[in-house]
Amino acid sequence: MRLIAKKPCSFNGQTFYIGDEIPSEFVINPKAQEKLGVIAIAAGGGDPSEPAVTGAFIGQVEFAIPINQRDGKMILHCNEEQICKAAEVMQMTAGEAKETIKEIEDEKVLILLNACDSRKAIKEATEAAATKLNFEEDVQEESAGDE
Repeated sequence: MRLIAKKPCSFNGQTFYIGDEIPSEFVINPKAQEKLGVIAIAAGGGDPSEPAVTGAFIGQVEFAIPINQRDGKMILHCNEEQICKAAEVMQMTAGEAKETIKEIEDEKVLILLNACDSRKAIKEATEAAATKLNFEEDVQEESAGDE
């Protein structure tokens, strides 16, 4: 049985980071730690030179990003791909970014861009894309309800 860290954690006085293999003798109750989402349990001993586990991670790591709003803070949970997409768009010229934003279908990326990019053209483009995205979702829900 191999134990793989899904979150930064500490067992037996040692710190383990995401993807690190944890010696099984360090964990008293692996099933409980797995339920808490701290580790993944992989079958077999395997070759230590091979990657730790394939397919053991059920989800992606998400980052909690505080977004300031007029009425307080909102926590936006984004994965690595969403953050990278937003960072990529923020590095573009306003014209390139506006064209790219029209094609974005991920609401979290649009929210992150709107919150972090202070350019007026980007704020307008993200708001228009979000409105369009919400309108399309509403139309799909209505057509699904008619069936």
